[in-house]
Amino acid sequence: MRHHAQRLGRFLFPNGYEGEFFLCGGAFKPLIRKELLINDLDLWVRNRVEREKLCAALIARGATLLRDFHPYCMKLRLDGQIVEITYHNVEDGNLQDILNTFDLAICGLGARYHNGQIDEICISNECWDTLQHREMHVLESYYCLLLEQKHPSLLRTLHRMGQTANELQYEVHLESEHRLWDLYWNTYTEEERQRSRDLYFATIVTHQTHHHQEHLVRRAAASGYAPIPHFEQRDSLPLQLAFQAA
Repeated sequence: MRHHAQRLGRFLFPNGYEGEFFLCGGAFKPLIRKELLINDLDLWVRNRVEREKLCAALIARGATLLRDFHPYCMKLRLDGQIVEITYHNVEDGNLQDILNTFDLAICGLGARYHNGQIDEICISNECWDTLQHREMHVLESYYCLLLEQKHPSLLRTLHRMGQTANELQYEVHLESEHRLWDLYWNTYTEEERQRSRDLYFATIVTHQTHHHQEHLVRRAAASGYAPIPHFEQRDSLPLQLAFQAA
Protein backbone atom coordinates (compact mmCIF):
# COMPACT_ATOMS: atom_id res chain seq x y z
CA MET A 1 0.00 0.00 0.00
CA ARG A 2 2.86 2.37 0.82
CA HIS A 3 4.60 1.53 -2.47
CA HIS A 4 1.37 2.16 -4.40
CA ALA A 5 0.84 5.52 -2.69
CA GLN A 6 4.46 6.52 -3.32
CA ARG A 7 4.06 5.69 -7.01
CA LEU A 8 0.98 7.92 -7.21
CA GLY A 9 2.86 10.67 -5.41
CA ARG A 10 5.65 10.47 -7.99
CA PHE A 11 3.08 10.65 -10.77
CA LEU A 12 1.65 13.85 -9.33
CA PHE A 13 5.04 15.40 -8.62
CA PRO A 14 7.99 13.63 -10.29
CA ASN A 15 10.38 16.19 -8.81
CA GLY A 16 8.73 16.18 -5.40
CA TYR A 17 6.43 18.65 -3.70
CA GLU A 18 7.39 20.72 -0.68
CA GLY A 19 4.09 20.44 1.08
CA GLU A 20 1.49 18.07 2.45
CA PHE A 21 -1.64 16.40 1.14
CA PHE A 22 -3.70 13.31 1.90
CA LEU A 23 -4.60 10.68 -0.71
CA CYS A 24 -7.59 8.50 0.23
CA GLY A 25 -10.36 6.28 -1.08
CA GLY A 26 -10.64 5.16 -4.69
CA ALA A 27 -6.95 5.66 -5.47
CA PHE A 28 -6.35 2.32 -3.77
CA LYS A 29 -8.91 0.26 -5.70
CA PRO A 30 -6.27 -1.63 -7.73
CA LEU A 31 -4.92 -3.03 -4.45
CA ILE A 32 -8.32 -4.57 -3.71
CA ARG A 33 -8.85 -5.94 -7.20
CA LYS A 34 -6.03 -5.50 -9.68
CA GLU A 35 -8.33 -5.27 -12.73
CA LEU A 36 -9.89 -2.06 -11.47
CA LEU A 37 -8.79 1.31 -12.78
CA ILE A 38 -8.40 4.50 -10.76
CA ASN A 39 -11.20 6.87 -11.75
CA ASP A 40 -9.70 9.85 -9.97
CA LEU A 41 -7.17 10.78 -7.33
CA ASP A 42 -8.90 12.42 -4.36
CA LEU A 43 -6.67 14.81 -2.42
CA TRP A 44 -7.29 16.53 0.92
CA VAL A 45 -5.39 19.41 2.53
CA ARG A 46 -5.55 21.11 5.91
CA ASN A 47 -6.81 24.56 4.93
CA ARG A 48 -7.41 27.05 2.15
CA VAL A 49 -3.79 28.22 2.03
CA GLU A 50 -2.58 24.65 1.45
CA ARG A 51 -5.31 24.16 -1.15
CA GLU A 52 -4.14 27.22 -3.10
CA LYS A 53 -0.55 26.02 -2.90
CA LEU A 54 -1.39 22.49 -4.10
CA CYS A 55 -3.62 23.74 -6.91
CA ALA A 56 -0.92 26.13 -8.12
CA ALA A 57 1.72 23.37 -8.01
CA LEU A 58 -0.45 21.00 -10.05
CA ILE A 59 -1.17 23.67 -12.64
CA ALA A 60 2.55 24.44 -12.86
CA ARG A 61 3.09 20.72 -13.34
CA GLY A 62 0.74 20.83 -16.38
CA ALA A 63 -2.70 20.16 -14.91
CA THR A 64 -5.73 21.96 -16.30
CA LEU A 65 -8.83 22.90 -14.34
CA LEU A 66 -11.88 21.10 -15.70
CA ARG A 67 -14.39 22.63 -13.32
CA ASP A 68 -14.83 23.96 -9.82
CA PHE A 69 -17.61 22.15 -7.96
CA HIS A 70 -17.57 24.33 -4.85
CA PRO A 71 -18.30 23.41 -2.06
CA TYR A 72 -17.44 19.81 -2.98
CA CYS A 73 -14.20 19.73 -4.93
CA MET A 74 -12.13 21.06 -7.81
CA LYS A 75 -11.65 18.67 -10.70
CA LEU A 76 -8.41 18.85 -12.71
CA ARG A 77 -6.87 16.75 -15.46
CA LEU A 78 -3.19 15.82 -15.35
CA ASP A 79 -1.66 13.66 -18.11
CA GLY A 80 -5.06 12.07 -18.73
CA GLN A 81 -5.72 11.38 -15.03
CA ILE A 82 -8.53 13.13 -13.14
CA VAL A 83 -7.39 14.74 -9.90
CA GLU A 84 -9.90 16.08 -7.37
CA ILE A 85 -8.93 18.49 -4.61
CA THR A 86 -11.68 18.47 -2.03
CA TYR A 87 -12.94 21.59 -0.27
CA HIS A 88 -12.91 19.70 3.02
CA ASN A 89 -10.46 21.32 5.45
CA VAL A 90 -8.68 18.67 7.50
CA GLU A 91 -7.26 21.33 9.88
CA ASP A 92 -5.59 19.47 12.78
CA GLY A 93 -7.12 16.13 11.86
CA ASN A 94 -5.35 12.97 10.73
CA LEU A 95 -5.85 10.22 8.18
CA GLN A 96 -8.42 8.40 10.30
CA ASP A 97 -10.49 11.58 10.58
CA ILE A 98 -10.61 11.80 6.78
CA LEU A 99 -11.53 8.12 6.39
CA ASN A 100 -14.41 8.67 8.81
CA THR A 101 -16.01 11.11 6.34
CA PHE A 102 -16.70 8.36 3.78
CA ASP A 103 -19.94 6.47 3.55
CA LEU A 104 -18.65 2.97 2.69
CA ALA A 105 -16.20 1.08 4.87
CA ILE A 106 -14.29 -0.16 1.82
CA CYS A 107 -13.10 3.42 1.21
CA GLY A 108 -11.13 3.41 4.46
CA LEU A 109 -7.64 3.44 2.97
CA GLY A 110 -5.42 6.49 2.90
CA ALA A 111 -1.90 7.89 2.82
CA ARG A 112 -0.22 11.13 3.86
CA TYR A 113 2.27 12.74 1.50
CA HIS A 114 4.76 15.14 3.06
CA ASN A 115 7.74 16.86 1.44
CA GLY A 116 8.30 14.36 -1.35
CA GLN A 117 7.40 11.07 0.28
CA ILE A 118 4.64 9.00 1.83
CA ASP A 119 5.27 9.10 5.54
CA GLU A 120 2.05 7.52 6.81
CA ILE A 121 -0.59 5.04 5.66
CA CYS A 122 -3.84 3.99 7.31
CA ILE A 123 -6.41 1.23 6.86
CA SER A 124 -9.47 1.55 9.08
CA ASN A 125 -10.66 -1.42 11.12
CA GLU A 126 -13.99 -1.38 9.31
CA CYS A 127 -12.20 -1.53 5.98
CA TRP A 128 -10.22 -4.56 7.18
CA ASP A 129 -13.50 -6.19 8.19
CA THR A 130 -14.97 -5.55 4.72
CA LEU A 131 -11.91 -7.01 3.02
CA GLN A 132 -11.94 -10.07 5.26
CA HIS A 133 -15.64 -10.87 4.87
CA ARG A 134 -16.09 -9.47 1.34
CA GLU A 135 -19.28 -7.69 2.40
CA MET A 136 -20.10 -4.08 1.56
CA HIS A 137 -21.32 -2.08 4.54
CA VAL A 138 -21.48 1.52 5.69
CA LEU A 139 -19.26 3.13 8.27
CA GLU A 140 -20.76 3.47 11.73
CA SER A 141 -19.68 7.14 11.78
CA TYR A 142 -21.62 7.70 8.55
CA TYR A 143 -24.72 6.01 9.95
CA CYS A 144 -24.48 8.33 12.97
CA LEU A 145 -24.27 11.31 10.62
CA LEU A 146 -27.46 10.20 8.88
CA LEU A 147 -29.19 9.63 12.19
CA GLU A 148 -28.21 13.00 13.66
CA GLN A 149 -28.37 15.25 10.60
CA LYS A 150 -30.83 13.39 8.33
CA HIS A 151 -28.32 13.88 5.54
CA PRO A 152 -29.86 13.52 2.04
CA SER A 153 -27.08 11.20 0.77
CA LEU A 154 -28.85 8.09 2.15
CA LEU A 155 -30.36 6.83 -1.12
CA ARG A 156 -27.16 7.58 -2.98
CA THR A 157 -25.27 5.43 -0.50
CA LEU A 158 -27.71 2.55 -0.94
CA HIS A 159 -27.01 2.73 -4.66
CA ARG A 160 -23.24 2.91 -4.10
CA MET A 161 -23.34 -0.13 -1.83
CA GLY A 162 -24.74 -2.29 -4.60
CA GLN A 163 -22.66 -0.70 -7.33
CA THR A 164 -19.36 -1.05 -5.45
CA ALA A 165 -20.19 -4.59 -4.29
CA ASN A 166 -20.77 -5.58 -7.89
CA GLU A 167 -17.54 -3.89 -8.99
CA LEU A 168 -15.48 -5.75 -6.38
CA GLN A 169 -17.55 -8.94 -6.59
CA TYR A 170 -18.53 -8.64 -2.93
CA GLU A 171 -21.88 -9.13 -1.22
CA VAL A 172 -23.99 -6.33 0.23
CA HIS A 173 -24.06 -6.46 4.01
CA LEU A 174 -27.75 -7.02 4.63
CA GLU A 175 -27.84 -5.52 8.12
CA SER A 176 -26.33 -2.27 6.82
CA GLU A 177 -28.84 -2.19 3.98
CA HIS A 178 -31.78 -2.83 6.32
CA ARG A 179 -30.61 -0.17 8.78
CA LEU A 180 -30.47 2.43 6.02
CA TRP A 181 -33.94 1.60 4.74
CA ASP A 182 -35.31 1.62 8.29
CA LEU A 183 -33.77 5.05 8.81
CA TYR A 184 -35.23 6.31 5.55
CA TRP A 185 -38.79 5.15 6.21
CA ASN A 186 -39.06 5.44 9.99
CA THR A 187 -36.77 8.34 10.98
CA TYR A 188 -36.67 10.70 8.01
CA THR A 189 -39.63 13.00 7.49
CA GLU A 190 -41.30 13.16 4.09
CA GLU A 191 -39.46 16.41 3.40
CA GLU A 192 -36.14 14.77 4.28
CA ARG A 193 -36.98 11.76 2.10
CA GLN A 194 -37.74 14.14 -0.78
CA ARG A 195 -34.35 15.83 -0.38
CA SER A 196 -32.73 12.40 -0.47
CA ARG A 197 -34.62 11.51 -3.64
CA ASP A 198 -33.68 14.84 -5.23
CA LEU A 199 -29.99 14.31 -4.51
CA TYR A 200 -30.16 10.74 -5.80
CA PHE A 201 -31.69 11.76 -9.11
CA ALA A 202 -29.35 14.73 -9.48
CA THR A 203 -26.13 12.81 -8.84
CA ILE A 204 -26.73 9.12 -9.64
CA VAL A 205 -29.48 8.67 -12.21
CA THR A 206 -27.86 8.82 -15.64
CA HIS A 207 -29.43 11.02 -18.29
CA GLN A 208 -28.33 10.28 -21.82
CA THR A 209 -29.55 13.37 -23.67
CA HIS A 210 -27.57 16.55 -24.22
CA HIS A 211 -30.20 18.43 -22.25
CA HIS A 212 -29.16 16.57 -19.10
CA GLN A 213 -25.39 16.89 -19.36
CA GLU A 214 -25.36 19.13 -16.30
CA HIS A 215 -26.72 16.24 -14.25
CA LEU A 216 -23.88 14.03 -15.46
CA VAL A 217 -21.36 16.69 -14.47
CA ARG A 218 -22.86 16.95 -11.01
CA ARG A 219 -22.83 13.17 -10.75
CA ALA A 220 -19.12 13.08 -11.54
CA ALA A 221 -18.43 15.68 -8.88
CA ALA A 222 -20.43 14.05 -6.11
CA SER A 223 -19.92 10.33 -6.67
CA GLY A 224 -16.85 10.08 -4.43
CA TYR A 225 -17.37 10.37 -0.71
CA ALA A 226 -20.93 11.02 0.32
CA PRO A 227 -20.97 13.18 3.47
CA ILE A 228 -20.72 16.94 2.99
CA PRO A 229 -18.48 18.62 5.60
CA HIS A 230 -19.98 21.07 8.06
CA PHE A 231 -19.82 24.65 6.87
CA GLU A 232 -16.90 25.46 9.16
CA GLN A 233 -14.92 22.55 7.68
CA ARG A 234 -14.89 23.84 4.11
CA ASP A 235 -14.01 26.99 2.20
CA SER A 236 -16.91 29.42 1.96
CA LEU A 237 -15.76 30.60 -1.49
CA PRO A 238 -14.17 28.84 -4.47
CA LEU A 239 -10.49 29.34 -5.21
CA GLN A 240 -10.03 32.25 -7.61
CA LEU A 241 -6.43 31.16 -8.11
CA ALA A 242 -7.59 28.03 -9.94
CA PHE A 243 -9.80 29.98 -12.32
CA GLN A 244 -7.12 32.53 -13.09
CA ALA A 245 -4.45 29.91 -13.75
CA ALA A 246 -6.69 27.83 -16.03
